[in-house]
Amino acid sequence: MNFFRRYKVRTQSLVRMCAISLCVLFLAPPPVFAESDLMEDIVVIGSMNDVRRVPGSGKSLDELTLERFDFTDLGQLLGGVPGVYIREEDGYGLRPNIGIRGAAAERSQKITIMEDGVLITPAPYSAPAAYYVPNISRMENIEVLKGPSAIRHGPHTVGGAVNFITKSPPKDFLAVIDASVGNEGFYKLQGTAGNSTKQVGWLVDALSYGSDGFKDLDSGGDTGFVRNELNARVVLNLDTAVPQRLSFKLGWSDEDSDETYLGLTDEDFKQDSNRRYTASQLANFQSDHLSLHGNYSIQFDPNRALNAKAYYNGFERKWNKLDGFIAGPDLLSVLTRPGSFVDEYRLLTGQQNSLGTPADTFDVTNNDRTFESYGVQVTGFQKLSVGDFEHNLTAGLRFHYDEVDRDHRLRGYLMTDGNLIFDGINRGSKVVNFQSTDAMSLFLNDEINWDDFTFTIGARYENIDGELDDERLAVRASSEQNFVSLGAGIYWQFTESIGFLGGVYRGFSPAAPGSGDVDPEESVNYEIGVRYDSGAVSAEAVGFFSDYDNLLGRCRVSDFGCNPGDEFNGGAVEIEGLEFSTTVELPVSKTYTLFSELVYTYTQSEFKETFLSGFSQWGRVIAGDELPYLPEHTVQLQAGVSNEKWRLWGTLKSRSEMRELPGTGSISQDFHSDSLTTLDLTAGLFINEHWEGQLIVQNVGDEASIVSHRPFGARPNRSRAVIGRVKFSL
Repeated sequence: MNFFRRYKVRTQSLVRMCAISLCVLFLAPPPVFAESDLMEDIVVIGSMNDVRRVPGSGKSLDELTLERFDFTDLGQLLGGVPGVYIREEDGYGLRPNIGIRGAAAERSQKITIMEDGVLITPAPYSAPAAYYVPNISRMENIEVLKGPSAIRHGPHTVGGAVNFITKSPPKDFLAVIDASVGNEGFYKLQGTAGNSTKQVGWLVDALSYGSDGFKDLDSGGDTGFVRNELNARVVLNLDTAVPQRLSFKLGWSDEDSDETYLGLTDEDFKQDSNRRYTASQLANFQSDHLSLHGNYSIQFDPNRALNAKAYYNGFERKWNKLDGFIAGPDLLSVLTRPGSFVDEYRLLTGQQNSLGTPADTFDVTNNDRTFESYGVQVTGFQKLSVGDFEHNLTAGLRFHYDEVDRDHRLRGYLMTDGNLIFDGINRGSKVVNFQSTDAMSLFLNDEINWDDFTFTIGARYENIDGELDDERLAVRASSEQNFVSLGAGIYWQFTESIGFLGGVYRGFSPAAPGSGDVDPEESVNYEIGVRYDSGAVSAEAVGFFSDYDNLLGRCRVSDFGCNPGDEFNGGAVEIEGLEFSTTVELPVSKTYTLFSELVYTYTQSEFKETFLSGFSQWGRVIAGDELPYLPEHTVQLQAGVSNEKWRLWGTLKSRSEMRELPGTGSISQDFHSDSLTTLDLTAGLFINEHWEGQLIVQNVGDEASIVSHRPFGARPNRSRAVIGRVKFSL
């Protein structure tokens, strides 16, 4: 596809704007600054030391944090970031639902997800709810950015951004073999090797992990998964008068999992939370992902640099899963009111055979989708001094294209003596459509340092042209969206240990290609806070307020009463809350160090309008109702002790119950997911310079909770996991 095919005069003018901005950056008189490395534009906010000076809130999870419990579930890690909400899906984090500051967690569709500063989701404009995150075992850092600085990283800025930073080639030769085994057939095997010379660095990483599953299918069979991944990275430092760097990254991954949307009735959940009904026996998810990233950097002097990236992502997935009955009630109604749908319940559990009517024939649909995205982005950096003000100027331009091709093929199956048997009828496809987006974005940002103050002023422009071609409904439509985000933030280092921050910005999440009278999601977001840092003790408290002009809801194939891909206006919404975190790190002797961290988030939300929506997650909304799937309280407490030979660590996590429909008053009286409190423990031993061992116990108390009734009934968190790990480094 031609990136420029629909932009014409608008594209030319914006390119000129960006060119002028870059010229200003690079033709300005060279200032006097300390030596710096601006070569790699892959880090958003840097280390936690950098975070403490940023106007705007964020958190950096470094390699030590990632290694602490060796989680493969991203949700387990991000649950320790204030202002981040995790809605569990499958217990293993294969398809996490991540929300930030009230932005809907559903399929992580309202946040910008990047890898090394590049959009990594399969189709972030055309199909943001595509259920994909990179495997975190190959990362050396994960950054979460909130507040005004988020507008630099679109298109979804209503909540924030998550940036995954992959491992860099080591300075010296390094080879690592990392092996883990656990209950329920869990295993993880990872091998990494790399080296660097003055001109060339390289790294190869291979990963495979999986499990037999913690759920038990009534009819027997697999409920687990296997994920594989192979990545290679090469960095070339060119021997030229000014530093130049080329890097190339190639990644491939696949997944084969026997996962289902089908849950349980509440009563069956109480009896055995890990049970799976026999009607889900054909569930299988398969995917392949290919990524190619190229990165070029040139640093003209210590204060002036240019970075250019080109990227390609291809993602194919097929999910064969139970969607309901050919003709009959939706599965959520059956499982929430089994007494009213006795025959349907007995069919789901295999206690009753189908007679061959549409009402007792199961709809098993293969959701076949192919995604593609590619683009180029150029970023310029300039540091300059004007009087007493030091400016860190950044300007960037990105051209991006993505698409999704859907073919959801329906087959009918009859329940026969506990087995699903194909009825032999060719029913064709339920969904056949194609959506694509051409997007161009421009951002300008200035970070200004003056005395004890740091200011940020930024702007982002998005021009989004989308197309929809729905073959089954014979609908063709196009759409254009233009949006300008403005943001400003301030940080004041009041004393050596105390600082104040504040900011405001306009957030945006685009509507899908070809959307008719549906408005994009827009918000004005505010934050104000205080930071304290004395070295051994640090703390931060931030209040946030998000004022939505329009909340956007998207219909999934698992939602009833709407067509997949339909979007709905939710009107004005207000979300407010408080984030608090504190960290203590104290050496208690020459050999022992104590560490503790407390993270807490309080959130309130409110629809400001009364309306009746065809979106099943909203339905009838009365002004004053709270939003679904937003916990009022989340808290995580970590504590540990370590020395050069060993470490002990514990993490206590708790989340309050959540509504699953808008409402007010007591949550426990309405459709809701339960509160959940779990404890994780780990002990590590450094045997020598080459060997280390670790024992990990997740969910020590084997707590079981209904994490969601959607899409189809009560589903649990992961049961207790006991994992042994051995790591060899050379």
